[in-house]
Amino acid sequence: MTNPFERTRSLVQTKALLQRLQDHELTSHVPAWLREEAAALLCHYPSYSDIELAHRALPETFGPVPPFSRLSGSATVRAVIDGSQGGS
Repeated sequence: MTNPFERTRSLVQTKALLQRLQDHELTSHVPAWLREEAAALLCHYPSYSDIELAHRALPETFGPVPPFSRLSGSATVRAVIDGSQGGS
């Protein structure tokens, strides 16, 4: 079962992946159509502000936006933040 921190981390990591995919210098081997698709998806991708609003409205569904605090979370939260826990 996915927890709120994992869901938010996934959104943040997906955005970073789409941003890298659209960068020709980083992904010159990627077809142009895929870079264009990544750019198109980013036009409507939720911003950190959108994710924070979702977290405030539905904290049981979305975690807070980065930077996550490793100091205030439990060992489970730290594992999720560090990416060392298995996915969904």
